[in-house]
Amino acid sequence: MAYVFLGLFIFGLAFVILSFLLGFAAAELHLPGMGHDAHHLSGAEADAAHASPLNVSTLMAFITWFGGIGYLLTQWGAMGILAVLTIAVLGGMVGASFVFLLLDRVILPGQTPALRASDYRLEGTLARVSIPMSGSRIGEIIFTQHGTTRSEGARSADGSPIPRGEQVVILRYERGIAYVRPLEKLLEEHDRGGRDLKGIGAGGPQSQPEGREQA
Repeated sequence: MAYVFLGLFIFGLAFVILSFLLGFAAAELHLPGMGHDAHHLSGAEADAAHASPLNVSTLMAFITWFGGIGYLLTQWGAMGILAVLTIAVLGGMVGASFVFLLLDRVILPGQTPALRASDYRLEGTLARVSIPMSGSRIGEIIFTQHGTTRSEGARSADGSPIPRGEQVVILRYERGIAYVRPLEKLLEEHDRGGRDLKGIGAGGPQSQPEGREQA
């Protein structure tokens, strides 16, 4: 029986070491419904994420501790096999619980949640004009999305002039060009009941970047 415990210990320990060396441990993290904080008109809240108690990492931790404790007790203890198994199981549960808490409280909170396809949408994003636009003249806007400041070529959606520094909303994005309208005008239309602003800000976490000087 001692060799069975020893084999389990070696197998579990080898798997744990290889997992961390090759970066597989993170694959066991479960991210249910990861959300994000968004500074936009509709508002959003981040959902909490947790590691699943039953995953390969906790299972291997259980096997490692179970095998190690069982081997030590059979080699240097004077207990019956039932007592050895009971203590080994309890020890394995302690080891698995430790790994679970490590994943859930330390490793998982430091992970960057994967972005969904919808997170890359620009429609509804708040931006600021850095190069003015009017009619068919293409200008430029800057905005912040997921912590990264970006710039895009832009046109006025209705052809009206939009000066530098104006805060705008991206209405659509086609062929590398963002079509925008001033936020102030959209709010005025909304106050008159002429436009629904529900979708503004749906493009993801936004800030209100300052305009930059034209090169």
